[in-house]
Amino acid sequence: MRSLLFLAISLLTFSLKSNANHVNDFNSHQSDTLKKGTNYILFSKSENIESVSFSKSKKSKENIVYIKFGFPTPIPSSNGIQGNILQSNRKYTEDGSVPVFDKIDILNGKYADIKMSKDTNVRNLFKLTDAEFPLRLKLHSGKESIDLEFTEAGEWNISIELKNN
Repeated sequence: MRSLLFLAISLLTFSLKSNANHVNDFNSHQSDTLKKGTNYILFSKSENIESVSFSKSKKSKENIVYIKFGFPTPIPSSNGIQGNILQSNRKYTEDGSVPVFDKIDILNGKYADIKMSKDTNVRNLFKLTDAEFPLRLKLHSGKESIDLEFTEAGEWNISIELKNN
Protein backbone atom coordinates (compact mmCIF):
# COMPACT_ATOMS: atom_id res chain seq x y z
CA MET A 1 0.00 0.00 0.00
CA ARG A 2 2.84 2.38 0.88
CA SER A 3 4.56 1.76 -2.42
CA LEU A 4 1.32 2.49 -4.29
CA LEU A 5 0.87 5.75 -2.34
CA PHE A 6 4.53 6.68 -2.98
CA LEU A 7 4.09 5.95 -6.69
CA ALA A 8 0.92 8.09 -6.86
CA ILE A 9 2.60 11.03 -5.07
CA SER A 10 5.68 10.72 -7.31
CA LEU A 11 3.57 10.75 -10.47
CA LEU A 12 1.55 13.73 -9.21
CA THR A 13 4.75 15.65 -8.32
CA PHE A 14 6.30 14.87 -11.69
CA SER A 15 3.12 15.87 -13.48
CA LEU A 16 2.84 19.18 -11.60
CA LYS A 17 6.52 19.96 -12.12
CA SER A 18 6.30 19.17 -15.83
CA ASN A 19 3.18 21.31 -16.17
CA ALA A 20 4.81 24.18 -14.22
CA ASN A 21 7.87 24.05 -16.50
CA HIS A 22 5.61 24.15 -19.55
CA VAL A 23 3.72 27.17 -18.19
CA ASN A 24 6.98 28.89 -17.26
CA ASP A 25 8.40 28.29 -20.77
CA PHE A 26 5.17 29.60 -22.30
CA ASN A 27 5.35 32.83 -20.28
CA SER A 28 8.99 33.47 -21.12
CA HIS A 29 8.44 32.98 -24.86
CA GLN A 30 5.18 34.92 -24.94
CA SER A 31 6.90 38.31 -24.62
CA ASP A 32 8.62 39.52 -27.77
CA THR A 33 9.85 42.80 -26.31
CA LEU A 34 13.46 43.91 -26.53
CA LYS A 35 13.25 46.51 -23.77
CA LYS A 36 10.50 47.24 -21.28
CA GLY A 37 10.30 49.99 -18.69
CA THR A 38 7.49 50.89 -16.35
CA ASN A 39 5.96 53.22 -18.94
CA TYR A 40 7.45 52.25 -22.33
CA ILE A 41 8.02 49.15 -24.47
CA LEU A 42 10.49 48.57 -27.30
CA PHE A 43 8.90 45.76 -29.32
CA SER A 44 11.42 45.49 -32.14
CA LYS A 45 14.23 47.26 -33.98
CA SER A 46 16.01 46.43 -37.19
CA GLU A 47 19.57 45.15 -37.31
CA ASN A 48 21.28 48.49 -38.09
CA ILE A 49 19.80 50.32 -35.12
CA GLU A 50 22.54 50.39 -32.50
CA SER A 51 20.66 51.72 -29.48
CA VAL A 52 17.37 53.20 -28.28
CA SER A 53 17.08 55.19 -25.07
CA PHE A 54 13.92 56.47 -23.39
CA SER A 55 13.48 59.27 -20.86
CA LYS A 56 10.42 61.08 -19.54
CA SER A 57 10.34 64.58 -18.08
CA LYS A 58 8.80 64.58 -14.62
CA LYS A 59 8.21 68.35 -14.66
CA SER A 60 6.44 68.91 -17.97
CA LYS A 61 2.66 68.61 -18.21
CA GLU A 62 2.64 68.65 -22.05
CA ASN A 63 2.03 65.53 -24.14
CA ILE A 64 4.97 65.79 -26.53
CA VAL A 65 7.33 63.18 -27.95
CA TYR A 66 10.82 64.23 -29.08
CA ILE A 67 12.64 61.64 -31.18
CA LYS A 68 16.31 62.15 -32.05
CA PHE A 69 17.20 59.87 -34.95
CA GLY A 70 20.55 59.46 -36.67
CA PHE A 71 24.13 58.43 -36.14
CA PRO A 72 26.40 58.69 -33.09
CA THR A 73 28.20 61.99 -32.78
CA PRO A 74 31.80 61.62 -33.99
CA ILE A 75 34.38 61.58 -31.20
CA PRO A 76 36.82 64.44 -31.76
CA SER A 77 40.49 63.54 -31.73
CA SER A 78 42.86 65.21 -29.30
CA ASN A 79 44.91 66.39 -32.29
CA GLY A 80 42.83 69.12 -34.00
CA ILE A 81 44.22 68.60 -37.50
CA GLN A 82 43.81 64.82 -37.38
CA GLY A 83 40.27 65.21 -35.97
CA ASN A 84 39.25 67.54 -38.81
CA ILE A 85 40.61 65.17 -41.44
CA LEU A 86 38.86 62.16 -39.90
CA GLN A 87 35.55 63.95 -39.58
CA SER A 88 35.65 65.46 -43.05
CA ASN A 89 36.30 62.03 -44.64
CA ARG A 90 33.56 60.29 -42.64
CA LYS A 91 30.38 59.71 -44.61
CA TYR A 92 27.41 58.07 -43.01
CA THR A 93 25.34 57.77 -46.15
CA GLU A 94 26.28 57.82 -49.81
CA ASP A 95 24.99 61.35 -50.36
CA GLY A 96 25.99 62.58 -46.89
CA SER A 97 22.38 63.13 -45.82
CA VAL A 98 21.00 62.56 -42.36
CA PRO A 99 18.34 59.80 -42.17
CA VAL A 100 14.65 60.64 -41.87
CA PHE A 101 11.51 58.60 -41.26
CA ASP A 102 9.90 57.72 -44.62
CA LYS A 103 6.79 56.34 -42.95
CA ILE A 104 5.26 56.38 -39.47
CA ASP A 105 2.56 53.83 -38.69
CA ILE A 106 0.34 54.72 -35.73
CA LEU A 107 -0.66 51.38 -34.18
CA ASN A 108 -2.34 52.89 -31.09
CA GLY A 109 -3.11 56.45 -29.94
CA LYS A 110 -2.46 59.50 -32.09
CA TYR A 111 -0.66 62.83 -32.36
CA ALA A 112 -1.80 66.12 -33.87
CA ASP A 113 1.32 67.28 -35.71
CA ILE A 114 4.91 66.31 -36.47
CA LYS A 115 7.79 68.68 -37.16
CA MET A 116 11.31 67.76 -38.20
CA SER A 117 14.39 69.87 -37.56
CA LYS A 118 18.11 69.25 -37.64
CA ASP A 119 19.43 68.29 -34.20
CA THR A 120 23.10 67.93 -35.21
CA ASN A 121 25.03 67.28 -38.43
CA VAL A 122 24.35 63.56 -38.01
CA ARG A 123 20.93 63.51 -36.33
CA ASN A 124 17.41 64.83 -36.96
CA LEU A 125 14.85 65.79 -34.31
CA PHE A 126 11.18 64.89 -34.70
CA LYS A 127 8.61 66.60 -32.48
CA LEU A 128 5.17 64.99 -32.13
CA THR A 129 2.67 67.34 -30.47
CA ASP A 130 -0.66 66.78 -28.71
CA ALA A 131 0.01 63.07 -28.39
CA GLU A 132 -2.68 60.77 -27.00
CA PHE A 133 -1.44 57.85 -24.93
CA PRO A 134 -0.89 54.97 -24.95
CA LEU A 135 0.96 55.74 -28.17
CA ARG A 136 2.43 52.91 -30.24
CA LEU A 137 4.42 53.79 -33.35
CA LYS A 138 6.27 51.83 -35.99
CA LEU A 139 8.87 54.11 -37.56
CA HIS A 140 10.46 53.36 -40.94
CA SER A 141 13.60 54.83 -42.50
CA GLY A 142 14.57 53.03 -45.68
CA LYS A 143 15.28 49.43 -44.63
CA GLU A 144 15.35 50.33 -40.93
CA SER A 145 12.32 50.08 -38.65
CA ILE A 146 11.53 50.37 -34.97
CA ASP A 147 8.34 49.49 -33.07
CA LEU A 148 7.84 51.22 -29.71
CA GLU A 149 5.08 52.22 -27.30
CA PHE A 150 4.66 54.86 -24.61
CA THR A 151 2.07 53.81 -22.05
CA GLU A 152 2.06 56.97 -19.96
CA ALA A 153 1.26 60.56 -20.96
CA GLY A 154 3.89 63.28 -20.64
CA GLU A 155 6.94 64.71 -22.36
CA TRP A 156 9.12 61.95 -23.82
CA ASN A 157 12.68 62.13 -25.15
CA ILE A 158 13.76 59.22 -27.33
CA SER A 159 17.19 58.79 -28.86
CA ILE A 160 17.59 56.27 -31.70
CA GLU A 161 21.15 55.75 -32.94
CA LEU A 162 22.00 53.86 -36.09
CA LYS A 163 25.14 51.75 -36.38
CA ASN A 164 28.09 53.63 -37.80
CA ASN A 165 28.68 51.48 -40.91
